[in-house]
Amino acid sequence: MLRSTVAVLRRRGFDAVTSRAVAQEGGLPEQTVRAFYASRDDLLAAGLKFMLNGWIEQANDFVKRLPCQLGLNETARLITEVATVHPAEDGSLTRATISGVYERYLQAGKHSELTSLIGAYNEILAGLVAQVLARNGRSVGPQVALAVLAVADGTVLYELAAGENPVPRAIEMLEFAIPRLCAPASSAP
Repeated sequence: MLRSTVAVLRRRGFDAVTSRAVAQEGGLPEQTVRAFYASRDDLLAAGLKFMLNGWIEQANDFVKRLPCQLGLNETARLITEVATVHPAEDGSLTRATISGVYERYLQAGKHSELTSLIGAYNEILAGLVAQVLARNGRSVGPQVALAVLAVADGTVLYELAAGENPVPRAIEMLEFAIPRLCAPASSAP
């Protein structure tokens, strides 16, 4: 049922998540979905949580496999991948795919029950960003990691709005911002 909810979320967006749509996606009776999730908000929150946990697991595995030392370009590329939840060189990565990932922020603003989920997700992402930055010889606290993540996210959103592929520009902006926001580990307090 949760996998069906995620499938609806990914393909058709948050507003399309209904017990009927999830039931059709999973080949289930609609009453079964309603029995587990009394409201659409409960269903949406459970589906989003399941999707975010999958993304977190994917990102954690990804960061664990990284080499111990990374150059600046590689660091910027990897942070972009963590932020967009897709490999930068993925041929299937489209503006629509990335827009779907970023829809989580807009929907959290519309649905108060999602705010805490997105907040917790962003904290975990910032922790992953800090791990990537450490492999570039930088020691950062939570606020700096969130600032670096905000550079990636903001650039992606700007480029999506401009109708461009956001990945190259996000990498470029991170290459500019990281040295300015993050001191090398040897000079960090």
